Amino acid sequence: MHGHFLLWSRDGRFIYFVKGTPTTDMDIWRIPAQGGPAEQITFHHAWVGYPAWLDARTLIYAATADDGSGRWLYAVDVEHRIPHRVSAGIAEQYLSVAVDQMRPHRLVTTVATPTAALWSVPIAADVQPESAVTPLQAPNTRALSPRLARGYLAFLSSKGGADGLWTLDDRGTALELWKGSDGGVVAAPAISPDGTRICFSYRRQGRAGLYVINATGVGLTTLAPSVDVQSAASWSPDGKWVTVAGTQGEGTRVFKIPADGGPPIRLRDTLSFTPVWSPDGRFIVYSEQHASGSFDVKTMTPDGRPMPVPAVAALGSRFPLAFGTPYRFMPDGRTLVTLQGTAPNQNFFALDLDSGRQRQLTSFDLTSGSAIQDFDISPDGRRIVFDRLRNHADIVLMTLAQ
Repeated sequence: MHGHFLLWSRDGRFIYFVKGTPTTDMDIWRIPAQGGPAEQITFHHAWVGYPAWLDARTLIYAATADDGSGRWLYAVDVEHRIPHRVSAGIAEQYLSVAVDQMRPHRLVTTVATPTAALWSVPIAADVQPESAVTPLQAPNTRALSPRLARGYLAFLSSKGGADGLWTLDDRGTALELWKGSDGGVVAAPAISPDGTRICFSYRRQGRAGLYVINATGVGLTTLAPSVDVQSAASWSPDGKWVTVAGTQGEGTRVFKIPADGGPPIRLRDTLSFTPVWSPDGRFIVYSEQHASGSFDVKTMTPDGRPMPVPAVAALGSRFPLAFGTPYRFMPDGRTLVTLQGTAPNQNFFALDLDSGRQRQLTSFDLTSGSAIQDFDISPDGRRIVFDRLRNHADIVLMTLAQ
């Protein structure tokens, strides 16, 4: 578990801090400065950061909303412990906050108006430059977290507020399967091997469940309600199971869940994330925390036993903390495509699982300030479809009333 954003109480009796799993399950806690058990102050179970004092009992901070939308400003009385949102607006998001000690207080925040779009780049024998990238013409202004099937593309989108689930078929017809106003979709969707069903997670009332819906937008079914989902799901090749990272109150673990209903099976007893099933069904790729800012990519059998794949083990800790899934299989299952680096130095690489040879696929120019969060491989293995997100952020100064 991570601990960040240390902050003394005004009277020096407590140290406040943000604790949890980065990007997915964090909250504000405090611990007595003289030692003793920690107390939980907020219960967002989401991204939380930058707590600062407005007065001796009131913290202001940034956090993801209960419905999965945005990052907003919240305030909480640390004794009553009932957070309430204090920022306004729909499209803008509040990424950080700080408060001075003058009276009246001045508050400075990072305010962003994010944009996201989908792009495509060929998979070829040589390294593809920025000029080879082409935009994908989705009808939505905001589009991210793509997943491809034969005949259509699934992605997340919103017109302000939380993201919903959409599909776009080869004829250019878009269909909204799930409205973000009913619960924000929190991770990329997962399309079943036959393309008829989509597994996705949406967040409502501070919790993300796992659901399956037909690709036509009907037949919503709940899976494993005891698991609070923390990542994108991945289908088994036979379509009978999905694997996902989630928590049952003991930290993020990888679970295997029957696609037609039934109790979840926990595959790992350690912090583990972003599982992806191999196309031949022999193993699952997943991540374990290596250090505060990076992850090791590992492999296991579908029943949770370690299964060494030397080529994957040789990757080491090349994957920074990310919101999306940093690896996807080529359709033949013999090559793992990975997204490595941090913006503005993000590129795709292909790892041959038989020989262990790795080659660079792209040489991007991300000096525009955008970042890649998620991607997928086309069913024919000829192209990568990925998103690019840009925050368009400014620093804003506010003077609060006395």
